[in-house]
Amino acid sequence: MAGRKIVKICKRSRAVILVAAASSAVGVLSPRLALAQFAINTLTSFNGSPTGADPREGLLTLSGNTLYGTTEMGGANNDGEVFSLPVTGGTPTVLASFNGTNGQNPLAGLTLSGNTLYGTTFAGGPNGNGEVFSVPVTGGSPNVLASFDAGLDGGSPRSGLIVSGGTLYGSTVAGGPDRDGVVFSVPIGGGTPTPLGSFTGSNGSQPTGDLALSDGILYGTTREGGTSNDGVIFSVPVTGGTPTALASFDVTNGAAPFSGPTLSGTMLYGLTTGGGGDGYGDVYSFPIGGGAINVLASFDVPDGVDSVGDPLISGNILYGTTGAGGDDGFGDVFSVPTAGGSLSVMASFDNVNGAHPFAGLIMDSSGNLYGTTSLGGNGGAPLTYGTVFEVVVPEPASTSLLAIGSLALLRRRRRIGRRAADSISI
Repeated sequence: MAGRKIVKICKRSRAVILVAAASSAVGVLSPRLALAQFAINTLTSFNGSPTGADPREGLLTLSGNTLYGTTEMGGANNDGEVFSLPVTGGTPTVLASFNGTNGQNPLAGLTLSGNTLYGTTFAGGPNGNGEVFSVPVTGGSPNVLASFDAGLDGGSPRSGLIVSGGTLYGSTVAGGPDRDGVVFSVPIGGGTPTPLGSFTGSNGSQPTGDLALSDGILYGTTREGGTSNDGVIFSVPVTGGTPTALASFDVTNGAAPFSGPTLSGTMLYGLTTGGGGDGYGDVYSFPIGGGAINVLASFDVPDGVDSVGDPLISGNILYGTTGAGGDDGFGDVFSVPTAGGSLSVMASFDNVNGAHPFAGLIMDSSGNLYGTTSLGGNGGAPLTYGTVFEVVVPEPASTSLLAIGSLALLRRRRRIGRRAADSISI
C-alpha cells in the first residue's frame, strides 16, 4: 500500500477520486447488499497509555503514506494525544500529549497547513473551556494558539478547523450571548478568538460538526434549535454576522445532526442521528442556494444507527459510518448514492476488529477506506481502546465473489430483524 495517495473529500479537499464500480458484478442483488461485507483490516489497536484511547474523529493524511489523528483520552496524562501511523499499520507514534494546561480531550480531527497540524480540544486551557492548538508533523508539545472562556468568544469546541488564507475557522457548542455556541476565527499564528456569529436558539443551538466553506460563506449544522428544536443548517459570512438558518430539521426530514455537512459542487450532504423514516436518522442533501432538505436514505437497526461522522463523497457515492447497530451491534461502514436510494452496508464491526466508529472516512486512490473506531480491537480483549482500520475494496474482477456472501448476509439480516440498538454516548 506504500505510496498510495489518500485524500478526504470534504471541506478540507476538493479532489475527486474515481472508484471502480462493483455494481456490474453484483447488480442482480438488492442495492442494500451490492457492496456488502468487504474485509476490515485493523491497522492498529490503541492501548490507553502510551498510545492513546478513544479516537473520536477521522484521519488526515500527508504525502500518501502517513495517517494523522487524535484520541480523546489516553496518552501520558490520559488527556488525549495527537498521533501518526503508517498506512501499512503498526504502532502509533505519539506526536503530542495533552496535559490539561495545553488542552484536554480533543474530540475533533486535524487540519494541515504547510508542515503543521491544527486542531481543537473540548476542554483544558486556563479557563477549562478548550483551546485551538498546533503541532508540527514531526511532533512536539502542543502550541496553544487560543483559549476559550465560555463567554462571548465561545467555549468547548467539538468541531475541527478550516484553514483559509491566514485564518482558522471553527465553532463551539457553548458560549456566546445566549450560551448556544458561536462560529469563530483565529489567526493562524494565534490570538484571541473572534466570534463571527452567535446562536440564539431560533437560528440554531450547539454546532458540533465541521464547517464547510464556499465563496466566503461558512456552512454548518446545529444539533438543536430552529423551528422544531431539532437542529438547523446554517450559513455565516467569514466577515461575520448573525448566522442564518437556511433550513430547520423537523423529525420527518431528520433531527439532531452531530456531523457537519460535506460540500460537493453546490450541494451539502449530511447525516442526522434522529428522525427520518424509521426514527434512527437519515442521509440528506441540501442546495447551498437554499431550498428544502432532501432525505436520500433512512437508517434502521440492521443498517446501523448513530451516524455522527462527516460523510465522504467520491464521484456519485456517499460513504459513512454508524456508531451502533449493524450485524453485531457495533456499527458499520455504509454507502448510498448521492441521488438517494437504499443504504449498502459495506462492512460491519464485531468488537474484535473495532467497535463504535464515530468518525468519518478517507479514501485512497484504489478506493480503499480508512477510519477509526472509538472502542474495540486488540483481539476483542476485555480492555479495548479503539482502532485505526482499513476497509479493503477488492479489484473489480473479484467482485463477483460478493454475490454468495451477500445472499448469506441477507438471510442473516432477516433473522436479526429490528432489535434495539446498543445505547452508546456520542
